[in-house]
This record gives sequence, structure tokens and C-alpha cells, in this order.
Amino acid sequence: MAISRKLRGILALTLALAASSVFAQAVTVVEFYNKTLNAYFITGRLAEQQLLDSQADFRRTGMTFAAISATGNTATNTRVCRFYIKLSSPPTSSHFYGREGVDCERIQALNLTGFDYEGFDFAFEVAQPQGGVCPTGTTTVYRGFRKAAGGKTPNHRYTTSPETYNIAQAAGYFGEGAAFCASSATDVTPTVAATQKCGTFYYPSFRISYQSLSTNGVADGFQRYVNSSSEPFNGQASATAVVKLSPGTPPLTTFIVDGLATWTLLGTSLLDDTGYDNVYYSNPTVYPRDYSPGQTVFVNSQLTYSKPNSLGITYQTGSVNYVGPESVTVPYGSFLSTCKFSTQLETTFSGTGETTTTSTLTWVADRFGVVKSITSTETSSPSNPTTRETTTTEAVFLLAF
Repeated sequence: MAISRKLRGILALTLALAASSVFAQAVTVVEFYNKTLNAYFITGRLAEQQLLDSQADFRRTGMTFAAISATGNTATNTRVCRFYIKLSSPPTSSHFYGREGVDCERIQALNLTGFDYEGFDFAFEVAQPQGGVCPTGTTTVYRGFRKAAGGKTPNHRYTTSPETYNIAQAAGYFGEGAAFCASSATDVTPTVAATQKCGTFYYPSFRISYQSLSTNGVADGFQRYVNSSSEPFNGQASATAVVKLSPGTPPLTTFIVDGLATWTLLGTSLLDDTGYDNVYYSNPTVYPRDYSPGQTVFVNSQLTYSKPNSLGITYQTGSVNYVGPESVTVPYGSFLSTCKFSTQLETTFSGTGETTTTSTLTWVADRFGVVKSITSTETSSPSNPTTRETTTTEAVFLLAF
């Protein structure tokens, strides 16, 4: 019996869909971390994933994203090939995932030493960004590259959120932007106890912009960053400067001594039209770089001033307690795990008779710095009514240096 042209078309389409359902198998791409190489690796091959799960040097980070097998060859996706890179100088053991029509053929044609082309069988298919932007409804998979340095192998890392992408950049990976567009993804599993250092409030990698609003209706916007150069302050030949910039006001600099296991608060310096107005901490507080949950550091310092004023002898006492890990969302974005601190301080001024009590909750993101704080302040004075104010400060933008 003859088959009509319309029926032939329906039959051909049905066969094509059936074939694509056979070959375009779903693939879960999994990220692994190699502790010996201090490097990351992704694979969509189930056999490879099972092999790496049995290796002591490898562990899953928790990051995954959805793709399809590279044999699917769908019109909306791009096949991704894989190269294994093995070099002796610098010592290299790494993989690179390239896009068909963009990277795969070009790198093959260069015939680079140490680049072993593994084809498409080890890779997958995903959608590609257009102009660096992924289609609505997809998850951007970012790529960063770390050069060989300090004995570390060169390494590409793929991340599935702006937060993890920034963490990679803070760890030395140069951001290369959007690499793939996944239909779905799971971000890195937080591992606070194993990898996150809780104790350092200031990191040199970012200039952070903040917005703050007080219960008295006072709004403020400012930036904070760690100066790359050191300078003498409060008897220290080499102190690290943490600079706060607010529009229309002189820069306020906090000086610290940044050590391997601790950091020490030395004081502050305000540069105005009359020069530097410095506040020095006698018996400065030493903070550990890595608190244990529940650990408390006590504050007991006397403050002295470089310029005469009416404040008299000033004492500051209190404590800084590490509460524990906690997720937090600010205008910049969501941080899956931060270090939450509770600070109680009392400052007394003998010259004015005033006492200022502050209670602060602070959330610190590892490798970034403070991303949120809530400070309640009460000031009492013999000659003035007691005043109270609460100010909430949040990170709105992180600019990597």
C-alpha cells in the first residue's frame, strides 16, 4: 500500500524523535576536588565519577549541572570536547573543555605539545551563552583559569553561581565569564568546618560597596577595601590599612597587623583638612584567624589620641564571640555560608562622662569580608538624654581587584 507524502513526513518525524530520545541521554556533570593537585575537575561520565569516588585524593564538592550526552547532537545545543593537558614545565595535569566550532578544531589545528585530544565521547552537550548571557530559564556555568604558581598545576574551574565564581577568583582564578548554559544546576555544598576560616574580617581581594540605614532614618553608602601597600602605625613598622570611603567625608582608615594565625587591631586614622587625626589602641585586641564555634575573644583596650580633645581617658571593654556558620542574603546576593559573630562593647569617656554601649551582629564571608552587620548603639551622658540607634549595613557590590 502506498504511503501518502503527509504520512511519510509524520513517520520521519516520529523516527527522528525516537532516535534523539535514544541518543540524547541526560547527563549529570559532577565537580571533583583533588587535594593533592589543589585543582578541580568536572566529568559527565558515570564510569569516571564512580572511579574518582573510589580515589582518596578526590572528593565531590557538591556542584553539578545538567547536560545531555555529546552523541545527542541537538540543534539547540553545542557539543563540548575534552583535552587532557600533560606538561613537565610547568608541571601540569589538567583538562580543558572546549566548544565545537569554536575551541575544539582550533586547538587541534595548533597541534600543541602536551594537549591530548579526547574527543566528544568524554564530554557532553549544553546550550551556549550569546554575548556572555545565558537564555532565560537556564543556569550560567562560569569558567575561571588559574595559572601555574607556587607548585600549583594550571587549572580551569567551572562554577554555577556568582558567589562561587567570585570565591574562585579570590582564590587566584582569572574570571573568563560564562562558558555554558545548563538547564539546571546545584551549587557547591557548604563545607564550613573543613575549609572556611572564621575570624578574618578583611580580605585584600575585593573593594566592597555597602549601603546602610539607621532607625533614625540616616542612610549612607560607602566602600571598604584593603590597601595593597603597608605603612607604619602605632609602633608597628608595617601595618595593613583597611580604607573606608564615604562620599563627602574624609577617608577613615583602620590599621591592623595581618599575621599567619592572628590579626591585631591597632587603631584608626582620619585624614581631614587639618591632617591626620589618629586613635591608638593600647593593649590592642588580637583576633584568631580561625575561631571555633562558641569561642570568645575579650576586648580590654585604652584609646589615646594624636590631637587634643575633650574626651579624656577612653576605655573600651567587651567581647567578640563566634556564633557559628549561617547563610545570609544581602542586596549583592545570597551567601550559602558565612561566619556569624556577636560583639558587645562598652566605651567610656572620662572627659565627658559619656558611655557608649554597642551590640553588633556581623556576618563575614570567607575570602570576601563583612557582608552584613546590624549594630545597636546606646549613648548615655550626665547632661544629655540617652540616645538609641540601630544601623543595618549590607554589601551591594563586590569588585575584584
